[in-house]
Amino acid sequence: MSQQAVPIEPHETLYLPLRRRFRREYETTPEGTRELRLFFGLKELTFDEPELFSFGETLIEQDQFMAGSATTWSSGEPHPWERVRQLLETLLAEDILSREPPKPPAGEGDQHRRFLAAEALRKAPTEPLWWNPDCPKVMERLTGRPLELGFLEAVLPVHRIAHPALDAEGRHVGEMNVFPDVMRMKLPTEWRPCPYPGSRYRDDAMMNVTALRSMTRHWTPVLQGTLAVREEFLRRHSLLPDGSWRVGDLHALACSVLALPTLLLMRGNEPVPNGALEPVLSSMFRVTDGVRMVMFTLLTSPELGATYDSPMTASELLRITERNGLLLSPRGVCAGPPHLMEEFLATLLEGRPVAGAPAPMARWEAELPLAVDYGLLGLQLYVLQYNLWKHMTPAYEVIRGALLEVEAEPGGVLDRLRAHVERDWENLVAIGLNEPELRDRLEAGRVEIYEHAQRGQRGFREDALLHLRDAFLPARDEVDAKARLRLRELIHSSVGSSSSAWRDVLDTVADAVAEFLAIERSMIAALEALQRQVNTLLQRPHPARRFSSADLSLHHVLRVGVIRVLPYLMDVLRDELGITVENMANLTRIEITNA
Repeated sequence: MSQQAVPIEPHETLYLPLRRRFRREYETTPEGTRELRLFFGLKELTFDEPELFSFGETLIEQDQFMAGSATTWSSGEPHPWERVRQLLETLLAEDILSREPPKPPAGEGDQHRRFLAAEALRKAPTEPLWWNPDCPKVMERLTGRPLELGFLEAVLPVHRIAHPALDAEGRHVGEMNVFPDVMRMKLPTEWRPCPYPGSRYRDDAMMNVTALRSMTRHWTPVLQGTLAVREEFLRRHSLLPDGSWRVGDLHALACSVLALPTLLLMRGNEPVPNGALEPVLSSMFRVTDGVRMVMFTLLTSPELGATYDSPMTASELLRITERNGLLLSPRGVCAGPPHLMEEFLATLLEGRPVAGAPAPMARWEAELPLAVDYGLLGLQLYVLQYNLWKHMTPAYEVIRGALLEVEAEPGGVLDRLRAHVERDWENLVAIGLNEPELRDRLEAGRVEIYEHAQRGQRGFREDALLHLRDAFLPARDEVDAKARLRLRELIHSSVGSSSSAWRDVLDTVADAVAEFLAIERSMIAALEALQRQVNTLLQRPHPARRFSSADLSLHHVLRVGVIRVLPYLMDVLRDELGITVENMANLTRIEITNA
């Protein structure tokens, strides 16, 4: 019998080995009931009976206690022992309480050991890989297909482009979060258990002390630089009347901060060489990227329910981050000390002046208007890229429904086709895209991001506003019609089935793919037009050829091995039927490759 299965006796001593992980909040429910909520890492304890509030409040102040004494944790009469026993046994079962005295902190937890073991086995480049000017060679090495530098922002989000760059201290700008991960080198990194109270206290994942030291060395100029980007951003956007931020605007501001070092690295004239970026800028990037990720989570998570216009303050941002475990990561917890986090958010959100004498103007401050424009263009590109799945998922739904209607020979072409579609569908279900309401909600949020980003650009005119949904309207032209007929022909040819039932199914599959391709072709035209604007801003040439779906799909290739890999419908045709499709704004090329 396990220790947890043995009933707790009043004379027993119980321990809270991770007491500092507790955080408390009082909340009023929609029904008007006051509740005490205790957060212990990702676990939440709710006390909705006022007579238990004192129990919860006293519990989190104890390092150890005699079980029977918990009956006195009351603002009135002592609690009955049986009720207290039940509460304590629940806490014991959840590994919040322990019967064993806490052991001295181990140097490494199991999760960190697994991470280090995976790191030791990970294939990593032994020399720096960087996009500018080597994008064609680097992309071919990573994916097997070269890509011109002038198409990079249409493939990778601007807020991730700087990740693999090295700063003047020899650290990746993205540290452990480099995307794509295959560009991340193995760099010496010091790890320590997190000593800060709250959700990350002594978490199994440790904190990156090397990056923390760099940030603290440059802390004052980091705050000054952040304040400068904030001031430029607020020349284009306004705060809410009470001085709080809109969640969507704060997300855009964070992207603008990230765009500053990215602009300096990616511009056509005198780009900062890889390995020469000021550590102030790489530290600004890292600390602000945390804000971007939290805002993105709020905007895309139905359970959190935020909209573009939801208000956000520094204190609320800290609360949400702690409450939802957003300081935790399998590769390491956030290393920011609480007082520095508070100071940074006060600077970013409230515009708190930086203490001390004003620093001389940095060389890059003249680039702030361009950087904000770059960040806002990047947001528009990002919205176009990710809204594509809103339109791809219905195609999967139609194809899946058609394939499930008829029997297929086990192991045959159609059976493999159906299995591939089913695997992809499971991935779409895992992220909720099978639900039309969620797809519509996400698109509505992207519409706001897309339009606000345009309005924030210098020189914007309201009569020139582009609407996101227009970018996904098919042309219904001759190119689309020919693609539909070509798909029917090649799919029938590849499958080779003469059954009338299967002929109808294959026509349904072909038509669903053709409908998606028509939508994708329209989106690619919008994507390429934005990429031209980016190239003009960065003063670099636009590629001579047209951008294509084969270029766009490189992002999917780079995501292999990461969480939430998104499927791509054309991979199904290629892998199972030997049909390759390349979509461009002006044509759709469909060919058989396994003949």
